Amino acid sequence: MGTEERERRRRLASPTEGMLHSATTMARIDIAGHLAARPATVARIRELGLRLNTHAFVHVRAEARRRSVTRPETADISRVLPGHFWCSLLTVLVEAADRWGRAIDKVPVYARELVKERTPPGWGAAQEAIADTALEAVWRCVVELLGLRPPEELLLVMRVLALFVCPDPGRHPELPRVCLSPLQRGVLQETTTMLLRQSLVRS
Repeated sequence: MGTEERERRRRLASPTEGMLHSATTMARIDIAGHLAARPATVARIRELGLRLNTHAFVHVRAEARRRSVTRPETADISRVLPGHFWCSLLTVLVEAADRWGRAIDKVPVYARELVKERTPPGWGAAQEAIADTALEAVWRCVVELLGLRPPEELLLVMRVLALFVCPDPGRHPELPRVCLSPLQRGVLQETTTMLLRQSLVRS
């Protein structure tokens, strides 16, 4: 086999944004089916989303307004937060919570380290300036709602909410890696699992 043919096959086998988009779309359908028989979990996901909107966002906006005196990029925070801001926060918190489990106080600390290690898609100076405050606010909402629940349920609620608030998971590969890969057993269908694995392969 010649060099050109090997390169052509490598490109065809490499994951693409379109494949990841298809995998996450299929995952959303599978998750909706899984949750159809679990109304209590659906209610917790809805409640967490509501808390983020009525508590975390209000806190972040107030803090951004306060910081805008020295960080003018935060003055128009409501305009820049749509996009991958909230799904990115949930994703790093899921990863941190998965590692630290019941050590609740360590989760936002480790999540901050993750944000610094890899800048989420579409983030700029404003998002970075307010990330610490936002992580604390989101985690507070999670703990208030789910603090006494088993860790598996806490993680499931956060993973599902992250997926459904993400505007384009195909452009946010960390989200399916952290939030969907652990759902391959018991939630996602086999076809979805296979496509997801192929989509997340690094060429």
